Amino acid sequence: MTEPKLKVLSVGWGVQSWAMLAMMAFDYLPRADVFIHSDTTFERSGTYEFAEQWTPWLGERGITVQTVRADSPKQWRDSKAVFIPAFTVNNDGKNGQSRRQCTQRWKIAPIRQLVRKEMDARGISVAPEVVEMQTGITLDEFQRMRDSDVNYIKNTYPLVDRRITRGDCVAWLEENDLPVPPKSSCTFCPYQSKVAWMRNKSAGGSDWGEAVEIDNAIRSRRPDHTLFVHSSRLPLEEAVNIPEDFGATQPTFDDIESCDSGFCWT
Repeated sequence: MTEPKLKVLSVGWGVQSWAMLAMMAFDYLPRADVFIHSDTTFERSGTYEFAEQWTPWLGERGITVQTVRADSPKQWRDSKAVFIPAFTVNNDGKNGQSRRQCTQRWKIAPIRQLVRKEMDARGISVAPEVVEMQTGITLDEFQRMRDSDVNYIKNTYPLVDRRITRGDCVAWLEENDLPVPPKSSCTFCPYQSKVAWMRNKSAGGSDWGEAVEIDNAIRSRRPDHTLFVHSSRLPLEEAVNIPEDFGATQPTFDDIESCDSGFCWT
């Protein structure tokens, strides 16, 4: 087996990747060489606030998180492209779902561009599994583990290897007097659960406003079907109804229904 020459941590600023960052800062986990956050520009405001607050803390401990961005997200607002896995109603009345391209375009591709620059800067030639890409997937979501689709990168899952769950990450952070960040995801991600949508609408603010804006903007981007970000296939404002006792009876975690990318929500 080839020993990787460059170890990279993909940082989503969610619970798992923040726990990994903190564990590395405390030398509880072996440190990566490079730390990369791929900013979709559509993250929830709480994620940006958390990253801004705790980036200096990491810097004091020798960890620098580099942020990269694709060119396409902002251009996408005014384009006719879909990219996200929107729910569809075809002109013949049949339901469907568009193909997910957002993770590849807005997360994976920008990270790989920086990885290649880091390889060049270190004189590392492309070879099988020369780069180890660490991702904060935990044991309770092992089904999201995937092999890399390029041979020079090997995906690894240090938390799974150590049989650490998301709950273990939360407990470890609390034991070390560190905050638990909000769930990271794009504001309009179609894979959010109905509870998550209700929580977002209840909170209101710019995150909910952006989700409604995007939902309305994509509605007619395809001539053969109508698109929605909510699984009910209704406009977001109509689809999300908040019960009077919401918050008293709902779980406090932010459930996500389905995604196997491995790069979101960590």
